[in-house]
Amino acid sequence: MAGRMEEDKVEYWLYPTESGLDGFSVLAKVWNLVEKSVQTYLWHQELFNLKLVEEKDGWCLQGGVVYGDSVEDEWMVVALLKYITSELHEISARVLDSDGEIILIEAADQVPRWAGEPALAEGRVFLYSGEVHLIPVCQTPGDVTPFPHGSPNPFSASRFIATYPHLTRADTSVQKVITSRIGRYPKEWSDNKHITTVLLPGILAALLHTHKQTVSDIVHALKDRDHIDARKTRSMPRIRPENQKQYSLTFPRCLYALLSSIKVKPHRSSGWKIEERSKPEVLGYQLSLGLEILLSRHRRGEEESVGEQSWERFREKLEDVGYFQGEMQGSVKYKHLAEQAQEFMKCSKEGSHHSRVDNIVKTVERFENGDLKEPSSGWLRPGGQDGDESWMEVTPESLDRMLAARFGVAQGGEENIPSELNSFLSKISDMAGVGDQDSVDLDPNNLISSMKKLLGEPDDHTFSDEDSDESDDDEEDPVIIDYMNRLDAEVSGLKGREDLPDQDKPLEVDTNVLSNLLASYSAELGFSGPASSLFNTLGINPGVKGEKS
Repeated sequence: MAGRMEEDKVEYWLYPTESGLDGFSVLAKVWNLVEKSVQTYLWHQELFNLKLVEEKDGWCLQGGVVYGDSVEDEWMVVALLKYITSELHEISARVLDSDGEIILIEAADQVPRWAGEPALAEGRVFLYSGEVHLIPVCQTPGDVTPFPHGSPNPFSASRFIATYPHLTRADTSVQKVITSRIGRYPKEWSDNKHITTVLLPGILAALLHTHKQTVSDIVHALKDRDHIDARKTRSMPRIRPENQKQYSLTFPRCLYALLSSIKVKPHRSSGWKIEERSKPEVLGYQLSLGLEILLSRHRRGEEESVGEQSWERFREKLEDVGYFQGEMQGSVKYKHLAEQAQEFMKCSKEGSHHSRVDNIVKTVERFENGDLKEPSSGWLRPGGQDGDESWMEVTPESLDRMLAARFGVAQGGEENIPSELNSFLSKISDMAGVGDQDSVDLDPNNLISSMKKLLGEPDDHTFSDEDSDESDDDEEDPVIIDYMNRLDAEVSGLKGREDLPDQDKPLEVDTNVLSNLLASYSAELGFSGPASSLFNTLGINPGVKGEKS
């Protein structure tokens, strides 16, 4: 299916569940379903995309999105796939990221035991009819499945799921976990956006009004600037502080946090002057500098094309599914919808980022030539609306609450730590992790008997009186006697020797150790560290100093 996947990328495939389907027809249906959600959502780095791929077993729709630091983009993709399969029963979906089966990872506590093994679960997780489906493996000789082991052929697996959905539908607990994680995606994403007031020059306002996804390209260009960019953009030759107005601009939260972390100041030769305590001015200059960097890097290449024949087939299928809403070919709305569909196809090609930058440059040139006016209404609204930024401040208390809500960390005070720590330290650990000591059933007498047999000692229960008399005359080996005394003391808990440690006794927690652990936890200020990792492993939240449980 795919080789080694790059970091911070989610890849996905849509497979037909029946034969005889036309790939372009299904692609047109999919775009007609998700076009509004894809265009409305602000993506952190790359947009949702799909392309038709012909393979030896048939066709499939394939796509991939680099989500960078924004995990929410990854779950937006899962939500879109879940929605697509709920509306179109002729296809099923697979989704992976660099860690593997993202759905299984999220629902790790609810999936069957075999599904927790990556080697067994590979290629067996699908979305169909808006639900999670797991193709089972053979766990006993009596189990019957068309794919007993290994990763099944995705085309065959897709048809099997559609034919026998009752055999593959995952448990209700798995469905609830995935539905809860997706939340209101893909149609609603207000919890992942931030609105703030920004002072923008006319050229930048017009650009963001025309291509709102450009804000992502601008911020990432600013983040990745180097000394060459700094030298080229020092004087800001194209983005001048002219016709500046305040607008309310919408950001994805992760992108806004990234922009807020970047510190830049205008060079004295640029003609830009900003008040550093004015957030609208600072943000406006940062975005202007990011656009200047994009323009300075651009090298005009060949015109990106989606292929005339492919576009015509896709456009015809879009008309069949009602995508153009009955508009006459050549009308303003028809052209706008057609441009969006073409951009969707371009996004699926290699070098789609260069194509987006080409569009940015063309829009800037239109403004410079007087063909594009700054917005008076629409997506960019007049300034004055600022969202609450408290979500950017993470305190130890809020982090504990998030961890408890996300991972079920138990709440408790410091008085719970010694007993839990003692219990943890007294357990047996091996390559598989910490085991459960309660499950160990040890018979000391049987162990001693077995060890005697291994060492060549006769078993007490098989001796006759005659044998015992004969053995008493023999000289016993002092090394064996000392070894057996030690073994008796360890297994039976007898104090045969004063210098023999009791291996079964749980470790006592020194008050100094506990005090140092708590001090380390407080010093971490809510961030991940050794002490917080240990407490989370124990399922303990020590709270903050002075807090009562």
